[in-house]
Amino acid sequence: MQQTLCVARCFIYGLTYSAKSTVTNFWISPTKLESKLIFSNESTSGIAKMIHCRKSERIAMKNTVLMDGNITHNKQTNKKQVSKRKKLNDLDADEILKSSLNGSRTPTYGLGRFTDSFFDVPCEDLAKGLLGKILVRRLSDGTVLKGCIVETECYPGGEDKGSCSHNGRITENMKAVYMKPGTAFVYSTYGMYHCFNISSQGSGAAVLLRALEPLEGLEFMHLERGKRKKSTSSKPKELKAHELCSGPAKLCMSFNITKSLCNEQDLTAWDGLWVEEDESNQKSLDPCHIVTSHRIGIDSVGREWASKPFRFYLLGNSSVSRRDEASEEIFGK
Repeated sequence: MQQTLCVARCFIYGLTYSAKSTVTNFWISPTKLESKLIFSNESTSGIAKMIHCRKSERIAMKNTVLMDGNITHNKQTNKKQVSKRKKLNDLDADEILKSSLNGSRTPTYGLGRFTDSFFDVPCEDLAKGLLGKILVRRLSDGTVLKGCIVETECYPGGEDKGSCSHNGRITENMKAVYMKPGTAFVYSTYGMYHCFNISSQGSGAAVLLRALEPLEGLEFMHLERGKRKKSTSSKPKELKAHELCSGPAKLCMSFNITKSLCNEQDLTAWDGLWVEEDESNQKSLDPCHIVTSHRIGIDSVGREWASKPFRFYLLGNSSVSRRDEASEEIFGK
């Protein structure tokens, strides 16, 4: 019988096989050990060619069946069982507040710090009231760091879509904003940085500290910032003093404020962190020196809430993370 010439091309994940034969039976037998391609013709029946495939390719071909030139492909999709996350859990705002009021103690250090009455005010008032005050960090080895608060943001909770506690949302990671006013709320961002907030009056309300003017412990701050500073040069450029804490993550790095160390700590009692009056300036801060602007980095919540005038900073201070020149011009008039 005259042999017919044909070329069968089989493309299996980059593997190509060409054979001169009359294809009478073309099939793939999937097994856990190997996959075979068998080509037979009328004159030389029983001749088989084997292509060894990688394990991943064998699994991918497992449900592919080719018979008599007709291809039947059965796709199997892995259905992921995604467990539904509970929108609400057993956490209760009132219970969290009540439990945080128990166990207050007298601090050993920072006896001149602000007490509960300073923090127990509306969120916006606390955001403005913190400007010009001194944040003090005392490390476990006795090192003391100080910085003047020069920029804050208000996150009042409730209907504010920029707040993590929007519409009463509560999770284990953000219980601190429901604790007594004056509680530290530290959360991580991008998996490697931290932001530091202080709870205020109002359920789920807190003030974000955006920038500090370094005053004491600058050598330590330089070392901490240098650990994470990326530089391709052999001699990395040393940060200027006003650059050490000119942003929420930067001030946390410089002051060694982390979630594991500082979150849910009471600033009126804990010896590691507190807020006090600026002894070098006993005069009350002139409201004309406070610039009001929109918050930074929350455009995703929508224009209405992203444009709210909930950011406050000291006019003319070089440590401010971002100036709003348009707002400053209004204050200058």
